[in-house]
Amino acid sequence: MTEKTPQLLWRDYLFLTKEMRKFLDKQDMELFHELMNQRERMQTLIEETPDNGFKNSPEGKKLLSEIQGENQILMGHFQATHSKAKHHHQVAEVYSGGNRQPVNHRNWVR
Repeated sequence: MTEKTPQLLWRDYLFLTKEMRKFLDKQDMELFHELMNQRERMQTLIEETPDNGFKNSPEGKKLLSEIQGENQILMGHFQATHSKAKHHHQVAEVYSGGNRQPVNHRNWVR
């Protein structure tokens, strides 16, 4: 097996980040989580691979800057998706009567 250079590893990391956003936008959470797991494994490979000065090179700085931008976009999309899902869950709870105390029911004590 040929070992990947830091440059190729970071490019793969960027690709996975972009793919995560696509599947998050499609609300395909199963594939989103699979890509997130792949990206975590990629991070481990990156940490274990000697950098050889790539991160400080002009190309490395540009690639890392692009990754940071994609991460910010991804987090914004994730927060919006999470808020929407939370709202849908709360609405479903109200309509299903889950965890609800009767509001108009009076317990008359004589």
